[in-house]
Amino acid sequence: MLLGNMLLALAWAALQGEFSLPSLVTGYVVGYFILLGLVRGHVLATSPYIGRIHRVLGLAAFFLWELVRANFRLAVDVATPSYQMKPGIVAVPLDATRESEILLLAMLINLTPGSVALDVSPDRKVMYVHVMYIETPEAARAEIKNGFERRVLEVLG
Repeated sequence: MLLGNMLLALAWAALQGEFSLPSLVTGYVVGYFILLGLVRGHVLATSPYIGRIHRVLGLAAFFLWELVRANFRLAVDVATPSYQMKPGIVAVPLDATRESEILLLAMLINLTPGSVALDVSPDRKVMYVHVMYIETPEAARAEIKNGFERRVLEVLG
């Protein structure tokens, strides 16, 4: 399916008469929707490629939502006279086992304002995360596990 999508992108660029990055990206997106329509119309067999793209886009959308939400919360806290921060360090047990999964999870946590992945235990079963706005440790753990970790495992698992 990936090869088919790339060939459709090249065909699109050839039909446009321009092999530029925007043309190829547009062709890739159009090709993806063509393949999606063929899979949904039962012309092609179900493909893990289609599902993986959905999961990657879901992770990206979730990350962007969390990024906006965290920035807004931090901006409101800085702009108001009251102090809403309740910092703490939480030990998050990991379901992620591979280095790539743990690395992506740590990167997503670190890129979101208000949280920093501090360390991973030597046995790679626990990640220590500094959270700026913590209600309870259980809620912070659940937010990380049900948010980023679940989606990372769906994409890479």
